[in-house]
Amino acid sequence: MKSILFRFLEKMADFSGRLGINRNTPGAVKLYEFLFGYFWPYKNVIEIQGSKMCVNAKDPNMQETFERYASNKIHEKSTTDLFKKTVRKGDTVVDLGANIGYFTLLAANLVGNTGKVYSFEPEPKNFSYLKKNVEINNYDYVEAFNKAVSNKNGKTSLFVCSYDTGHHTINQYNGIESYSRGRHTEKKSIEIDTVTLDSFLANKTRVDALKMDVEGAEMLALKGMDRIIKANPNIKMFIEFFPLLIEKMGDSPREFIRKILEDYKFSIFAIPDDYNASNVQLKKLNSIDEVMSFRKKEEDHINLFVKRS
Repeated sequence: MKSILFRFLEKMADFSGRLGINRNTPGAVKLYEFLFGYFWPYKNVIEIQGSKMCVNAKDPNMQETFERYASNKIHEKSTTDLFKKTVRKGDTVVDLGANIGYFTLLAANLVGNTGKVYSFEPEPKNFSYLKKNVEINNYDYVEAFNKAVSNKNGKTSLFVCSYDTGHHTINQYNGIESYSRGRHTEKKSIEIDTVTLDSFLANKTRVDALKMDVEGAEMLALKGMDRIIKANPNIKMFIEFFPLLIEKMGDSPREFIRKILEDYKFSIFAIPDDYNASNVQLKKLNSIDEVMSFRKKEEDHINLFVKRS
């Protein structure tokens, strides 16, 4: 049973979020450091979905992530439930935009030591946590790479989001600014490596499942994995579809969906109510218009499950 203090800290985190209080609010960092750093019962290692996860409560850039994982013990429940039903022991899984490794760890736990997980995260701090999380679980069949998967091998700018460690974007800053919703933004970028999945896995054809959360670079990633998709008729993909950010990247969300449906002959299913649903209830979307109109708001993103019938 959760302690009274634990319940209080959870409620405080939720209430402060509703009020718009975050690490940029004056005095908030010191308050979080005191309460979550000294009283939070999980300290720096928690267990989520069968794996250990290292999160530093005193790191001001990671506090929101820490609260989210430690409070709920699950992230995107419907997608997680479907992921667990889809990925099998011995599978090969690719995680694009791994952040600190939630889906990487979930995949590793599911595929076991007869499987393989390739994980990509371009932002250095997120990547450091990803590497640590893989190491503390002794998942030696997971390979993590500090790179962005895109449509070409080379270098690009990664724009670092100041309000959410999950919203860093490659190539352009407009996506961060357009989704800020009044939150503080600062134009800051670092140089990173980019790779195509086709070239990176040139000698490793088999991929059973792929998760893509790349903040507007969906079309770029798709263009760089044409061979992998064609060589794996049974591949299943979990895609965070973010039309607003795709447009800011200079690509067309409608063309992205058209390629999935028509060029690659996939069926598309929406995963609804990801943060509230108690059961996974997939809804098949049969056309570009159905996919585009499924969102409640124009700026919304949705998680899609993609497979061949």
